[in-house]
Amino acid sequence: MSDNLLVCVGDGDNIGDVIDFHLLSGNLEEASKFSFQVKSALEDIATLAKSQIKASLVYVAGDDICFIVSDDLKITDVLTSYSEYFLKKTGKTMSFGVGRTSVEALISLRTAKVSGKGRVIAFGGNQA
Repeated sequence: MSDNLLVCVGDGDNIGDVIDFHLLSGNLEEASKFSFQVKSALEDIATLAKSQIKASLVYVAGDDICFIVSDDLKITDVLTSYSEYFLKKTGKTMSFGVGRTSVEALISLRTAKVSGKGRVIAFGGNQA
């Protein structure tokens, strides 16, 4: 991958727990409603990323998203706004990891998740 690109990986926080709660409560309607909110929010974020920051989408699946962008952006600010949008649409936070490679981005995502969730962390420990 080119040196001037960044990989961004996002993951909704505690999404499975919410789905499990609704299923264990026998509330299929709420599980379905929440699932639709998550799917819709991620699709919106994918559309925003493509149009606002010219992101190249790698995948959107479940409560995850991955895309590649130029490193000349203030990407942590952008990803923070996407996380805030996700919270507004779903009531749940979203964590993002950023790196020059997919491995760095995934390490950063895991760091964001274990350090409190709802965070944007760039490889090397930089937090937005």
